[in-house]
Amino acid sequence: MRIDVIETLSDLEAIRDNWDRVYLNDPSAQYFLSWTWICDYLRRRGRWLILALREREPGSPYVAFFPLRLVTNQDPKTGLFTDDIVMGGSRIADYTGLLSDPSYEDRAIEGFAHFLRSQNWTMLRLENFHGPAKRQDALLRALSAADVTVHRFTPVDNGVDQSICPVVELPDSWDTYLETKMSSQMRQKLRRFLRQVEADQAFRITFATNETIASDLDILFRLWRGKWQEQKGDRTEPIINSACDMLLDTFDRGDLSLPVLWHGARPLGALANLLDRQKKAVLFYVTGRDDTWKTPSPGLVLHATAIRQAIAQGYRTYDFLRGNEPYKYAFGVEERFIRYHHLRSKTGRNLRGGLNLRSVAYVYERAVQHYAKGEKAFAAVAFNQVAATDPEHYGARFGLAQLLFDNGRLAEAEAAYKQILGKLPDVAAVLLRLGDAQMAQQKFSDAVKSFAEAVEHQPNSCEALYKQGISLVAARRKGDAIKAFRAVEALHSDDAANATYRQKARETLLKLLPGPAAEVHLPAIHPSGCPLSTDSPLFAKDLATRLSASVGVLPKEGSLPPLMMSELPQRRRGATKVLGLRTKH
Repeated sequence: MRIDVIETLSDLEAIRDNWDRVYLNDPSAQYFLSWTWICDYLRRRGRWLILALREREPGSPYVAFFPLRLVTNQDPKTGLFTDDIVMGGSRIADYTGLLSDPSYEDRAIEGFAHFLRSQNWTMLRLENFHGPAKRQDALLRALSAADVTVHRFTPVDNGVDQSICPVVELPDSWDTYLETKMSSQMRQKLRRFLRQVEADQAFRITFATNETIASDLDILFRLWRGKWQEQKGDRTEPIINSACDMLLDTFDRGDLSLPVLWHGARPLGALANLLDRQKKAVLFYVTGRDDTWKTPSPGLVLHATAIRQAIAQGYRTYDFLRGNEPYKYAFGVEERFIRYHHLRSKTGRNLRGGLNLRSVAYVYERAVQHYAKGEKAFAAVAFNQVAATDPEHYGARFGLAQLLFDNGRLAEAEAAYKQILGKLPDVAAVLLRLGDAQMAQQKFSDAVKSFAEAVEHQPNSCEALYKQGISLVAARRKGDAIKAFRAVEALHSDDAANATYRQKARETLLKLLPGPAAEVHLPAIHPSGCPLSTDSPLFAKDLATRLSASVGVLPKEGSLPPLMMSELPQRRRGATKVLGLRTKH
């Protein structure tokens, strides 16, 4: 037995025929697990995975599939990230589950559970799980362990039980359906409504076409919004946007039936049904109706029209999906059930403590964002979580080194930069930060070497050349410093940052060349690396004392001119960038 993890659309597209065979062989398979639906769904989402089981050697057909997604959450107080594994189709599919050839179901459940138990997660959310109770119970038994709790629940929305799914088993003819599925009162009402619509030319039913699909969807959700917006609140538009995307995908595949009932130019109601041709099922997804119109009932007319059409086209079921709303029972339904379980780690953190490996890149991106916003405490938590999960993630280790520098822990920062030298593709960036840390510790000779190496890697970097010049000044190598600053002046670039360095190099060069120098006010850098304000009690009134507080022992008067504070290394603040250092080697 072998479990492969499919994580790219190209790999998913390559197994379509295999998927379709398993789908047709699984009597519990449903439309939201069809290859076409799941492929379009995953195309619009990130961090998904499909567990695929094959019983024999590589190259043999897969016999079971389990679509899943990874969701990462952050504690707003501690900043810690945790991972949830949720069902593929979550939030938009009424049904989720797994696919399996019946003869391999036990092995598939065993294999899938073994894989999931090996993953780091805080919660495994088995929601909207469709399929026989035996399958679900076996999966839960295989997943249960001493370090997790299992919670079963039933979602109820405004009194509607979302675990109950009314379904109509369709007979071979419309007349048989009316006679066997409906009460005499409902049968008479339905026939009267349909005759009224068919006899009055003011009524008409249209079906969405390429030319009308956009306007028909607009009608559908305008009517739906009128009924549900107050209840859904801020979720209204995200719900509509997700549903629209999904319905457009199904329309493009020819799997959407969207009838609209009109009276003259006035739309009275619209209905979106998904068509599963493989399983011969129609799935009612969403409807919208004009509640000010009383008779004939738009919802009743549209559902009856859709059921009559489904019978004529050979469909075997008409599925009302989740929710036991009373009106559904007028159509002769039988109840089916889906189940909801949450498995949660007892610690409230990921199993085994680390991040899920598939969320490392996501958490690193969030760490970079926190750092860029100045949220250093949250950045530190996230960088540490990434580095603890993947010690060779040198982007995270670079971020931690930056935070050490920012906090004035200069010796530790220097050591951290040295440890990651050569591990990231942008070697010059690490060398520049290393040189900053050395300068802040007054290790000027070491800083000269670091900045010189940075220039070797990026000879056209104004920042590297400028900092090399500053370190040479501090190391009392005036002639070499002048060469470095002149090299900065000679570089041409449209980059605003480079223009700033060229201007600063020009100003510093004027101070180094023979001639009178203007008085310069110089704030200091504390030996710990923490920048101080000019009115600090550490400063005396004369310039020489200020310079001594900045860089330690300076050359004798006349050998070098005074320098501006901006020419000496400081703790990098909000402008520090680690965005270019995301690649891990």
